Amino acid sequence: MKDEKNLFLLRVCAASAAAMSTTACSVGDVSDLFAFRTTSVDDDLTIRTSDGRVFRGDPGSIEIRAPLPNGPPAMASVTLSTADRRGYGLSIAFDISTETLLERSFSVALSEGYSGGTLAYLSQSGASIIGPGTLSLRTSYGKLNGQFETADDAFPVGTIEGRYEVVCLVLPEMLGATPNGEASQGTWILVEDEAKTSKFCQTFAGL
Repeated sequence: MKDEKNLFLLRVCAASAAAMSTTACSVGDVSDLFAFRTTSVDDDLTIRTSDGRVFRGDPGSIEIRAPLPNGPPAMASVTLSTADRRGYGLSIAFDISTETLLERSFSVALSEGYSGGTLAYLSQSGASIIGPGTLSLRTSYGKLNGQFETADDAFPVGTIEGRYEVVCLVLPEMLGATPNGEASQGTWILVEDEAKTSKFCQTFAGL
């Protein structure tokens, strides 16, 4: 359970750091995770709630990771990080299989616990996880749109619209480089295939 909690905190930490324009943090910085910080507001990504609040941010991120030898299968991590003009943030983070990602239309359960997608609201008083609920997204050639519905009175419904960027990470040997092997027990070095020239990343070149 401790490991699951740490993974959950790291996911919220990553979304929080992006929304608040901060550097990355670790599980050891949990107290800092709940600290309020102001942020600049961009408009590559927009989330609107049913009460008229508008949250904007940089393009959403889809990070695709190649399967590891004798390890986890290929996976995609999606992060949407936004903030309003006060600096209050609204962030979404979840993992899906690459097969689901290629369908371009999918739904994810939003959870208040350690599994499923995470919808987090960050304000001056701290961070809160919103849920349970459902997130639906459609992706097409760098543009996304969708909505979320939750059982939370403050965030019952929200719409999502904007752009996203795809990052594809592979083992060095998939790009013809010398294998680096394991960085440590169960930890592998991955590099970005920016041009998507590897056989694995070519599958996602049209996203």
